[in-house]
Formats: sequence, C-alpha cells, structure tokens
Amino acid sequence: MIALVISGTIKWRFALTSLLMLAGALAHAETMRFEGLSALKELSIAEGDLGAQRLLIIDRTGKVVLDTGKALQRIENEYSPNSYDGYSAKLLAERQAKITAIDLQGERYDLLSPSTRAGDYLLLITREEGNGAYNFNLRFRYDDTAKSFDLNQVLLNENNTECDHSLLSSYSIDKKILGVTSIANFDGSRVFSVLREWRLARQTSGSMAEKLMPETVASNFDAALKAYKVGDAQALNTLVGYFLSGDEDGDCEPGNYIAEKYYFPQKVGWSNDLGFLFEQAGYYPEAVELLKHITRKHPDRVVAYLNLADAYWALGERKQAREAYGQYHEKMIAARKQARIPPRVLERK
Repeated sequence: MIALVISGTIKWRFALTSLLMLAGALAHAETMRFEGLSALKELSIAEGDLGAQRLLIIDRTGKVVLDTGKALQRIENEYSPNSYDGYSAKLLAERQAKITAIDLQGERYDLLSPSTRAGDYLLLITREEGNGAYNFNLRFRYDDTAKSFDLNQVLLNENNTECDHSLLSSYSIDKKILGVTSIANFDGSRVFSVLREWRLARQTSGSMAEKLMPETVASNFDAALKAYKVGDAQALNTLVGYFLSGDEDGDCEPGNYIAEKYYFPQKVGWSNDLGFLFEQAGYYPEAVELLKHITRKHPDRVVAYLNLADAYWALGERKQAREAYGQYHEKMIAARKQARIPPRVLERK
C-alpha cells in the first residue's frame, strides 16, 4: 500500500509517526480518506506557493518513493489573476479489470477495462476554470519492486453540458501523446497544454479512442435483457428507465445525450440491443436516437433498420418508418434472407 501527501514547496521530511501527527497539526489542511488503503487512513493536504504543490509519496515502510514539485503545478488561466488550473491527486486501490474514473464534478464511476491490473494507482485529475464539458484522468500504477509510478492509462471524460452535467462517456486515449513514462519525468504544465490541444484536435478530426463502459450500465443492461426474455414488461420498463438522464427540471432531450452515452463503436451489437430494449419498453424517442446513429455509422447493420422502423412506427412517424422498413427489406433481399423478413415489414414498407 502507498500513502500520498501534498504539501507546500518547503522541504519536509518526517518519519511516518511525525507525518500522522502533522495531519492534525495543520490548521489549514484538508483531511482526505482513501478507500482500500490500509497503511494510512488520513492524509493531510496543505497549500504551497503559487508555483506548484509538493507531491510526496511514501510507502508503508515509511520510505519516500516520490518527492516532486513538478507534477502539481498551478497554471494561470484567463479568468482571474488569483485563479489557477492544474490537477488534483488521489490514490486508488483498483480491482482487476475495473478502473475508477472521476469526472469534472468529482463523481466517481467504475468502468470495465479488461486489461487493467489490480494494484495501487496515483490518479491525477485535470481541473480547468470555466470548463464544464470534460476533464482528463492520468493513471499511474505503482510498481512496488521498482518503487516507481508508471503511466498506465489516460482517460478523457466527457460530461453532458445540456442538462444534468452527468458523465456521458469515458475514453481511453493513447498515452504516448504525452511523452511521459512515469511520474518521475512528468511535467504538469507541459502535459496540461498537450491534453488541451489533443482535445481540440479531436473535436475537428473525430480521432478514435477506446470507449469504456460503466459497470452499472453493463449490469443494468443484463438485468433489462433478462426481464425482456422472461416477458416481465413492468420490470423491463423500470430497468430501461434507469438509462435515461434528467435533472430537477425534467428529462434530458434524447438528442442531447443518448447516442454519445450509449453508442459504443467496439460493441455495436450491444448498442443495437439497447436500442431494441428502448423500443420494447416504450421509450421510442430514445430508441430512434440511438438506432438512427447506428445505421448512420454502420449501414451494414441490417437488423438496426428493422428496430429503427418499429420505433418510428410506434411514434406515428409513418414516412420515416416506411423508409427504414424499405431499407431493411432491400438489404435482406440482397443478402438472400427474404424468408426471414417479418410479415409486418411487407405490410408497412
């Protein structure tokens, strides 16, 4: 296990016992708890000067494994002379094949990531004044043998700016863009600029990145699919309703979030099935929004046209429904699968 202390730039080197005493002595310090770490339960954070905060990491034996003032630099922004961008830092004990993402509101999400190894991680979270759309999580895994924190993964978290500001999606991006291998050669100011430039370039180029699925989304989908298969309409409606977003003013418009949140390029079949469940549960606008996006991105996904057509038909949008039924019919004929075309297609197209 590892422990984290962020302090001022003054060179403090205390034994482990003194460090714990310091946590209660600093009047201006903030106490933090790190779930899953047994060596230390409470850590102190004390503000430093305007240049940077000092990042001090100590292992369970009391040995200093990192002591740097470069990682958590304060970066001037355009909003105020007393306002700074930069990073916050956390320690996480991660499970196998799952990772924690922290969005710009400080909300934590468990994501499925098959390649992730269990262990202790240092998480640097970008914070930027005036940015209500996204943040980055930089994940450094602790190597107990080498006593180093190696850059393991970089996440881009996108939030819903239109209604409830909840997390829309998390993308694992190529860590090589940072030119960093470990926290030892990490320059917070330089990396901050690289990340902002990459995000801007991605908006225009649409560069691909692996989209990670929240654990709750995956488990809720499995429960909804099970309810559909056993014919439990009430449970299906309730479970599918959990996929909808909203705030105190009501539900979000499907066009503001459905495709971005539930379209997974690497799992198109999963997204299509969710669109089908939306339609079966009576959430027709949500079904249309997701399935329309799938047919646009994957015109060879034949069954998506049938699901889209059924959702349009249920909404009473007959023109769009007939067009989608027609496209489905043509593609099934071209694939020589006309015997599998449902009778309603021939009646409605």
